[in-house]
Amino acid sequence: MPEVKCIVDTCTHYLYGDRCGAGNIDIMHENEQKMSVNQEQTMCKTFSHARNVFSYLGSADNVNWAGTVLGAVNPDYKVSPTIECTVASCKYWGEGSICIAEAIEVNGANSNECQDTNCITFSRRDGHAV
Repeated sequence: MPEVKCIVDTCTHYLYGDRCGAGNIDIMHENEQKMSVNQEQTMCKTFSHARNVFSYLGSADNVNWAGTVLGAVNPDYKVSPTIECTVASCKYWGEGSICIAEAIEVNGANSNECQDTNCITFSRRDGHAV
């Protein structure tokens, strides 16, 4: 399972130390009608804007509870959500919509919506038609 570094500090799943407390994250094309050709055309669909307590309650169905608790107590604990990726134009996309990278980074500090986030690990697959 890839290690996840997330710097989206406005997300309900964000944990101190640039970690993600979600149970699963979904990386998708920003435009569902078009294949991504660069990082800016990807997004973390799991993003949930941390506006207030209700935002946290709304995203509670996708929390890695054990990882989040252990990560809150131990800043060095590796919290590892599963990753589903529909970005088939990425060289790290694997059959069954899995990410085969050793680690991924999701950015989008100060994001307000999932379209403000990007998978920085995205690298266009050689020979993949757009």
